[in-house]
Amino acid sequence: MIKILVVLATTSLCLAAIHKQSGTINVAKKAYLTRQKDLWDIFWHHNQPTIIHPELSEIAKSFSIEDHVDSYTNATYVHDWIRLYKQGLLPRDVVYSPFHPAHYEETVALFRILYFAKDYDTFYKTAIWARSNVNVGLFGHTLAILAIHRPDTVHLRLPPLYEIIPHAFFNSDVMQAIRSVKIGDAGVKKSLAIKYHEGGDIVIPANYSGWYLHHPHADEELTYFTEDIGLCTYYFFFAHDFPHFMNSDVYHLQKEVRGEVYFFGHKQLLARYYLERLSNNMGEIEFIDWHEPILTGFYPTLTHTNGLPFPHRNAWSHIPNHKLDLVHDAEEAETRIHAAIDSGVVYDYHHPPRAVNIYTPEGLNILGNLVEGNADSLNREFYGSMDHLSRMILGFGPKPIDKNHLVPSTLEYYTTSIRDPAFFRIYKKIVGFYLKYKEHLPQYTHEDLAFPGVKIDSVVVDKLFTFFEPYDVLVSNGVLVSSQKDAESTVIKVRQQRLNHKPFTYHITVSSDKKVKATVRVFLGPKFNHYGHEFEFTDNWENFIELDQWIVDLKPGTNKIERSSHESIYVYPDEASSSEYWKLLTKAIETDEPFTYNMQVAGFPDRLILPRGKREGLPLKLFVFVSEFDESHSFKFDSPVWGQTVTDAKPLGYPLDRPVVPYAFTVPNAYFKDVAVYHKHVEELNSTV
Repeated sequence: MIKILVVLATTSLCLAAIHKQSGTINVAKKAYLTRQKDLWDIFWHHNQPTIIHPELSEIAKSFSIEDHVDSYTNATYVHDWIRLYKQGLLPRDVVYSPFHPAHYEETVALFRILYFAKDYDTFYKTAIWARSNVNVGLFGHTLAILAIHRPDTVHLRLPPLYEIIPHAFFNSDVMQAIRSVKIGDAGVKKSLAIKYHEGGDIVIPANYSGWYLHHPHADEELTYFTEDIGLCTYYFFFAHDFPHFMNSDVYHLQKEVRGEVYFFGHKQLLARYYLERLSNNMGEIEFIDWHEPILTGFYPTLTHTNGLPFPHRNAWSHIPNHKLDLVHDAEEAETRIHAAIDSGVVYDYHHPPRAVNIYTPEGLNILGNLVEGNADSLNREFYGSMDHLSRMILGFGPKPIDKNHLVPSTLEYYTTSIRDPAFFRIYKKIVGFYLKYKEHLPQYTHEDLAFPGVKIDSVVVDKLFTFFEPYDVLVSNGVLVSSQKDAESTVIKVRQQRLNHKPFTYHITVSSDKKVKATVRVFLGPKFNHYGHEFEFTDNWENFIELDQWIVDLKPGTNKIERSSHESIYVYPDEASSSEYWKLLTKAIETDEPFTYNMQVAGFPDRLILPRGKREGLPLKLFVFVSEFDESHSFKFDSPVWGQTVTDAKPLGYPLDRPVVPYAFTVPNAYFKDVAVYHKHVEELNSTV
């Protein structure tokens, strides 16, 4: 069975010392196989419900939500949906944005009735009804989120998002070529050097937008990273492990970590992006001042399903006048958040209103929820949502006439956000709140970090190589078909070069004077800035990304520890194509052949754990830290995105989660190692020593 993308829980769930529990690979029962097939049938060409699987359309015609109110555990939510339906839902074919208030309201309402269906049969029929009656974009977006949260679908694998909605992942020229090839345009086939193989499959070459455009201050050099389909898919799932609208108490989310994961996940992603900038001789990410021109331009080269291009932003642009009210709101929210960090107090609007101290073990979590403005925020009315406001301002989308006539920006979709360089400027500001909060905490001392009796004697890492390699993506779902037979016979693929790395292994030697359980953490960060000046650790700690952490049992004496990069708890291989997965699934259904599945459904691409590097080598610093793992203070985290993990009581990113005192890191259980990342052509790797 295909291994499913797990995660760089990085941008994420570093949830301190994480230990993957066994049992994440399960053997599927019949119900799982049936439901997995149901889900894929629903998503396949879901924009043409009467043509593809017309039997589902017949179910939709005969099913009435209003006639089955008792089949849902929350009748209030059902009546809310019925009210919206009678008022008039968003038309099926208009452009959808999860950030538009009316679209957001309908998204939440649909999610609720799907989630609170009493049994799988009711959920299934409701989803089929929605497939035929709800806006296409809204339906796909909502069902993708629902599938990783509803208890009886939580471990089902979604078709790759870049196969379901390729227009959100591939540039306009590629999508035009796909449509032209579908209608048999021989001229396009010849001009694009389109290839046929595997019995007639069509393969279209695809570049990143940086290949076509050259605009100053637009970060085109990084499009191979920011437009990577695996990275963009990962961010969708990272953002929806705790969906903005889901209250942790209502939906039984693990609220203890929500806000901290939000902060730390974006900090990790920001640090990873900075390493990619250094690979391209680019400097620090600039701060955004709402009243100054925005330095970085953006030309998305994406097209909405109605043919309109995504909005662009010229370099050195001022904020448009129609966004100035949002700027006012953002400045107000920013001022209040800074005041909360400085005073250590936030104001809870719940009854009775109260002041809450945030310099407590729960404080960072509270602050993260306030900044995101999610459903667990103590006071959304007062603190707003810096996240939401910043996206709406910098996306430069035009003011809509009404809810049916939108031209949303890439920042309004979690699948396209990372493409815009402004994304990283937004989160530099947001991560700045995290760093400011951490500056108010005591720095770790030598005694805090010491692990008496344990010493790292040496760290050796295999030579680090990266390269680009071709990857084929099935995009047939992105074209209109005339019949189910036409859909089954249409096989169109896109071939794109993607960054990857040669597997490497850490070889760590640790001495211990006792038998003890320990956590090993590995970080990677810059050694020099883009001017070639070596960083001081005190100015550079926040630029380190956590690559891996794992639990070891140390014995008295010398311990030889080896760990492959592919074993990292934060990464997982790419998804296999839906066609390959479908063959395995149908074979298991028809033959009762064992079918295994992973409990995790998404994650950060293993390919991207290392920055591209340089031909001559990009100098970096590896930091290895060994600390005691106290099982009596462990915390169990269970998530469909991050899997089942057991963590210690340390903060996310420990010990690089606070401003550093260099002397404190001279403890024997800490080790710094100079490394370099070399970028090669793939054919050179076999001859490289």
